[in-house]
Amino acid sequence: MQIGRKVLVKEEVASTNEMAKALALEGEPEGTVVTAKRQSGGRGRMGRSWESPAGGVYLSVILRPELPASDLTLLTVLSCLPVAQAIEESCHAVPRIKWPNDVKLEGLKVAGILVEACYRGGEPRFLIMGVGVNLNTEPGELTSPEAGSLKHICGKELDPEHFLNLLLFKLDDFYAKFKRGERDLALYERYSESLGQDLEIKLGDQKVKGKGMYLEADGSLVLRSEDGMIYRATSVHDVVPLDRGQVRFETGNVH
Repeated sequence: MQIGRKVLVKEEVASTNEMAKALALEGEPEGTVVTAKRQSGGRGRMGRSWESPAGGVYLSVILRPELPASDLTLLTVLSCLPVAQAIEESCHAVPRIKWPNDVKLEGLKVAGILVEACYRGGEPRFLIMGVGVNLNTEPGELTSPEAGSLKHICGKELDPEHFLNLLLFKLDDFYAKFKRGERDLALYERYSESLGQDLEIKLGDQKVKGKGMYLEADGSLVLRSEDGMIYRATSVHDVVPLDRGQVRFETGNVH
C-alpha cells in the first residue's frame, strides 16, 4: 500500500491541500496523506471555496507519478472513481459523477476532487490530490442548494474512520492501476451523469445544449450540440469546438 502508509490527522487546518503542498516541497514521500476534521479555507476548482464544516472527511494526498503531463487531466477526471466506489459501498446507493470532478447522490453534490500540480521545467514535480466528502455533515451547515450530506441522504450516521480507511484503500488501488496504464473508462461510464446525457454549456452569455458522447484519452469531454456541432471540453472554463480548431471560449462552463 502506497497511499495511506503515512497519515497525518489534524483537528483543523486552513487547507489540507496547502499543508500537503508544503510537506511535498520539504520532500515528504509519495502517498503521505493529510486529513482534517475541518478546514477554514477549503477550496475547489477555479478558486471557489469548499464548505468544510465538522462532520465531513477532508484529505489530501502527495503523489509523485512518473507520468507525462498529458495524463494529468485524465488522472483528475478518473480519480472520482474511487470516491464514488467508497460512497456506493458505504451507502448501498449508486452515486453519479459530474464531469470533471464532482460526485453526486440523489442529485446533490456530496464530494469533490481537486488535483493540483507543481511544475518544474514544464514537467510535473508532484501532485496534490484533495478530496472533500460531506459524510456526516449537518444539512444546515451547507449553504449551497446543490450540496448534500451522505448522512442525510442515506438515512444513517457513517463511521468516519471506516470510511476514511475504505477511501484510502480505493484511492491506492486506483492509483496503482493508473500508473500501470490501466484506464477503466467502462467503469467511469457506469457512474457518469455526463456521458450519454443532455448537458448545457455556457459560452459567455449564451448557452449551448447537447449530449455528452465520450471521454478522450486526456480526460476531455466530447459532446454534440443540438445543431450537430462537436465540442471538446478540456476544463470547466475551456470549451473548444473540434471543427474550429483555433477558437477557444475561455469563459465556457459545463453545467
